[in-house]
Amino acid sequence: MAIYYSATAHGFFDSAIHTDIPADALRIAPARHRKLLAAQAEGAVIEAAPTGKPRIRRQLVDDVRARMLQQVKREAARRIATISPLWRQMNDMRAPGPDADARFAAIDAIRAASALIEQQIASASADQLAALDIAAHDAWPKDA
Repeated sequence: MAIYYSATAHGFFDSAIHTDIPADALRIAPARHRKLLAAQAEGAVIEAAPTGKPRIRRQLVDDVRARMLQQVKREAARRIATISPLWRQMNDMRAPGPDADARFAAIDAIRAASALIEQQIASASADQLAALDIAAHDAWPKDA
């Protein structure tokens, strides 16, 4: 059994499993393969060096923060759409009432939670970011 890395396929190939290994594939030592996979499991990215060999690129904390901020925005939008899609929000603005007020209050609570989570992300360490589960964050309103 031999492990190969292909820069064009951006992946690993095992000679015991794969019969069609790309022409650019380079043989990788088993220890190197384990190290690459362990780094990937910790959030690093495996990319091809100019030589075609795989290398580890650690994500910068700022990159992780930016990605997580986008996740917060998507989660907030998903929660808001569940409570009141845009068409309902428009109707609620045209015909206000107690139900519309309740929906807007729920949307405001989601936006407040989103802002709080974004503040936490802005000041979090790399370890804190790694432990943060945005979808299950305690700041989200329980009914949203």
